[in-house]
Amino acid sequence: MKYKIHLPFIVSLLCLHSQALFAQSDVYLKAYAKTFQRLAIDLYPMSTETSDNASRTISEMITEVLSNDLWMSGYFKVNVKTGVPEPNTSNSTDGNSSAIAIITGKFSMADGRLFIKPEVIDQASRKAIIRSDYEAGSGKERYLVHKIADDIVYRLTGERGIARTKVAFVKQKADGTKEVALMDYDGYHAQQITTDNSINLSPAWSPDGQKLCYTSYKNDNPDLYLLNLRTNTPTPISKVTGLNSAPAWSPDGRYVALTLSKDGNAEIYLLDVNGKKLRRLTYSRGIDSSPTWSPSNRQIAFTSDRTGSPQIYIMDADGLNVRRLTFEGSYNDSPAWSPRGDKIAYVSRTESGFDIYTIDVTGQNQMRLTDSSRNNENPTWSPNGFALVFSSDRSGSRQLYSMFWDGSDQKKLTTGGINYSPAWSPRLN
Repeated sequence: MKYKIHLPFIVSLLCLHSQALFAQSDVYLKAYAKTFQRLAIDLYPMSTETSDNASRTISEMITEVLSNDLWMSGYFKVNVKTGVPEPNTSNSTDGNSSAIAIITGKFSMADGRLFIKPEVIDQASRKAIIRSDYEAGSGKERYLVHKIADDIVYRLTGERGIARTKVAFVKQKADGTKEVALMDYDGYHAQQITTDNSINLSPAWSPDGQKLCYTSYKNDNPDLYLLNLRTNTPTPISKVTGLNSAPAWSPDGRYVALTLSKDGNAEIYLLDVNGKKLRRLTYSRGIDSSPTWSPSNRQIAFTSDRTGSPQIYIMDADGLNVRRLTFEGSYNDSPAWSPRGDKIAYVSRTESGFDIYTIDVTGQNQMRLTDSSRNNENPTWSPNGFALVFSSDRSGSRQLYSMFWDGSDQKKLTTGGINYSPAWSPRLN
């Protein structure tokens, strides 16, 4: 299957000359052109000296996690093999080209720890690109494989992987309270991180991945809190009367853009995180909300109904040069600016409910990504800009799903309860 990638993705992968492959600072693959076919990698089961049930379970986990991580990187098609690779042959199942690399290796378990030694072998030269030792304690096994996947992606492409990222989201409990929770990017290891027994909404990551902003009603007013993830300590940072909602961190980490209604109308403000100073950015008779920053730190997209219906607008970070971005659709909301800088995802009301679209920042190339005859909302981008997580009630209750930037490969990440308002973390390691 061929994937058309817009220019800022820069993801058509071309192999370098083999003599340059093994210098420490070299990147194995480069990316330049506009379209590409995922490059095939052959993945063989990691071998071990034991054959008990525990070893088989670990072997299956390594293969499953590594295969998914490499696929979700956006670069590779993974051919999962059996047995061991044969020397000097191509075992790719891709009908158009041979695999560029083979992944194999060994693992062992001792004293409650998992040891993995993967090998990534260049298919053409049969030389090792990666041959390293990894280890982790009990409960960290999946994280260890995520680290291996990220290292493979970085070594082959020069881009940091996303396998160790997390997604913050709102989890609605049976009693109606809503708490902030975290999970791995693939839906595993979900855990509640707030215990306010109240209504908590709109989590937003700091650029360094060490803090979360969120709105809480625990003191009856929708106040904005800053949660230190290292100490799990929440601190109020905006408690003006009325809304303190929809926070969005600036890429440089200095400001939080948010919606306040302290002057009677919902407007967008900048909050200096350190100095606690507020600066009003929008002045309109309509409702202005849902700010999202450009990766350049220079612009903010937001929702406004100043022309009669909610639409997406873009302004400079100082509130000047406001321009309307969306003109199709009677209700457009929840903009999310791609880390690649070229596209904004948003939610639009359609004939079947709400669906997720993307549009270029020039206002061109509107693309519908979901069409499930239900409600699809809350888009958030992966830090590499290749994928999104969103909420959908297509299964009957609101759950989290992932998909690629073009709407392909939509898959469910959460089950049980009600889960929504995801926020994908920056790269954490």
